[in-house]
Amino acid sequence: MAGEPGTGDVSGPASSTSGNIATYSGTTGKVVQDGGAAISTDGTFAANSDAKVPTEKAVKTYVDTAGGAWTVTSPTVAASSGAFTTVSCQLRYKLIGKTAVFTATVTMTNAGTASGNILFNLPFTPTTAHAGGGKEILAVGYQCNWQTSSAQMIIAKYDNTSIIASGRGVVITGTIETA
Repeated sequence: MAGEPGTGDVSGPASSTSGNIATYSGTTGKVVQDGGAAISTDGTFAANSDAKVPTEKAVKTYVDTAGGAWTVTSPTVAASSGAFTTVSCQLRYKLIGKTAVFTATVTMTNAGTASGNILFNLPFTPTTAHAGGGKEILAVGYQCNWQTSSAQMIIAKYDNTSIIASGRGVVITGTIETA
């Protein structure tokens, strides 16, 4: 008879792994089994496991810190023609999965004989050619553009002429899909 004690009893295995989630076995809704997965509060997902189910807090922690901290590097800068006397670059980037978010600042204290495009190598490899924009921030305020060729960054003035000159600073930002 429906509603009598014992008619909805659930049975389970003789043993299971402590902390694992129980799941139903079959379609009756009366037999549980060890689901083989445990709840995880690890916000780094360090186990990289199919046997762990993250809590909401673990997922939020992971998303909030995805990719870890920004990486700061100082790549060597060159010109497509001639040579800089004094130039520096600070490249800041964050890898989130296969996406690199970056900003680069190139400061040309003394351009020397450099002309043409500003060039430096990226610490990651783009999947394909990418392009974007930026601005000269120390002297004349020209807009500039950037593009990638393999792992090399190429920077030019907005009209694809040289933006290189002493006392200039160029800032570019963008997002690149990485291999």
